[in-house]
Amino acid sequence: MLRGVTGSWSLTLSIAIGAWLTLSPAAFGIGIEEPAADSDHLVAALVVVFAVISLAEVARPVRFLNVPLGLWLVATPWFLAGASASSRANDLLAGLALALLSL
Repeated sequence: MLRGVTGSWSLTLSIAIGAWLTLSPAAFGIGIEEPAADSDHLVAALVVVFAVISLAEVARPVRFLNVPLGLWLVATPWFLAGASASSRANDLLAGLALALLSL
């Protein structure tokens, strides 16, 4: 069942970023609310799914789907209501790191 599945440090970090994005609305407490928090949760789930699928050698190109998700994270805090300055910085750093790790 594990034949053809290899881990890489970039995919492992992408999974960690996805896990952090899932927890970040709770970590920032009142600083992030409905639309921005919902966006973070949705993107986090997709990041983890795409990164785990990419662990398979034959599905490695799926990791490129995380690039638009990273760019989405960079852009959306400025357009969605409910984001604080700290959550904007968090999304900016996580989005840039995710896009760079996926290339």
